[in-house]
Amino acid sequence: MRGGGSGSGSSRGKDNTSTSTSSSSRTRSRSRSSTSETTTTTTTTPPKSSAMLEGFKNSLASALAAGVSKAILAPFDTIKTMQQNYVATAAGAAATTSSSSLGFWKAATMIMERPQGFLELYAGLGVAVVGSMPSVGLYFGVYSYCKRTLEPTLTTWFSSHTNDTNGSTGGVSEGMIRTLTIASSAAIGNTVASFSRVPYEVVKQKLQTGMYSSTLEALTTMASQEGWRAFFPMGGVSIQMIRDIPYAMVTLLSYEYLRDTFIHTTTTTPTKTAGTTTTTTTPSSMSNNSPPQDTTTKTTTVWKDMIVGATAGGIGSYVTNPMDVIKTRLQTDPELYQGQIGTCFAMTLEEGGPMAFLRGSIPRLLHKIPANGCFFVFYEFFRRVLQVEEDPPK
Repeated sequence: MRGGGSGSGSSRGKDNTSTSTSSSSRTRSRSRSSTSETTTTTTTTPPKSSAMLEGFKNSLASALAAGVSKAILAPFDTIKTMQQNYVATAAGAAATTSSSSLGFWKAATMIMERPQGFLELYAGLGVAVVGSMPSVGLYFGVYSYCKRTLEPTLTTWFSSHTNDTNGSTGGVSEGMIRTLTIASSAAIGNTVASFSRVPYEVVKQKLQTGMYSSTLEALTTMASQEGWRAFFPMGGVSIQMIRDIPYAMVTLLSYEYLRDTFIHTTTTTPTKTAGTTTTTTTPSSMSNNSPPQDTTTKTTTVWKDMIVGATAGGIGSYVTNPMDVIKTRLQTDPELYQGQIGTCFAMTLEEGGPMAFLRGSIPRLLHKIPANGCFFVFYEFFRRVLQVEEDPPK
């Protein structure tokens, strides 16, 4: 009996041990499951903000940046306008030789000989700042919205065809889709903004060329003499678009690709550098025990933003300088050219040959290169302040 009892006790001991082992196993299993769930939760990517909200943030950031950069570099813009308009004025007086063009320092001297002296270099600054902020804000807001909505739309459209295995969609590479997206978004944004940009450009240029001594005088005189048509001269909107749309496309394509090349980099081990703002995007599948993987790191410095923005602006400005010469002449003296782009082009070519379309290019570059450098520095700064979502690099 004792033997049987002993056997029974041994059996119960084994059962208890088995139950304890099973319970411990279940506990460890639940613990592992809980850990796994926790890991999954921590790697969940937050939902993206809406394209409309990000467009508004970009609009506000670009408007603030435009105001700052316009104020800093106004003198170069005034000299450029004076140079480009001077030949048109001389043409009206039958002085059609190329010697009638102004040099940089001669134009600056003539401007400062006006009643207010050095301050004349800032003629039209108030209207330029007040006018540029909403137009630039509208432009970049529409650009940002279109860029965030067009790229998935174009990708989906090309995906409806055959998918390639070499990173292409329907035979069209991701790089080509990105190029089409940026160019189309820039064109749409500038088309919308051009209508709001013409009135302040007309008033600003009349102030810069000395036709009026104050913004109030310009507004009241123009309105009383010609009404609202004074702010939308013949050919003024069309030439504004002919200059601004190519300028926007070239500048933003250059900016986006230079930014992807020099600011977005791919590294195996992300590092922190003093004096920089670094954002690292890590694939959600990466865990602490995973082997090293490539991560996309965005390292931003003020100098990088400035150099990339200045370079992009310089390229866009030089390429579109011929359109800028015609725009300036049509908007400052539309009657001379009957508001016709073709007439203005022919008369300009007759005055100084092909080189006439490069007049004002030096002060324009001296204005646009630092202006774009300053603009994009402040634009990226205000984007960070407003916590604008970054587009993933391509």
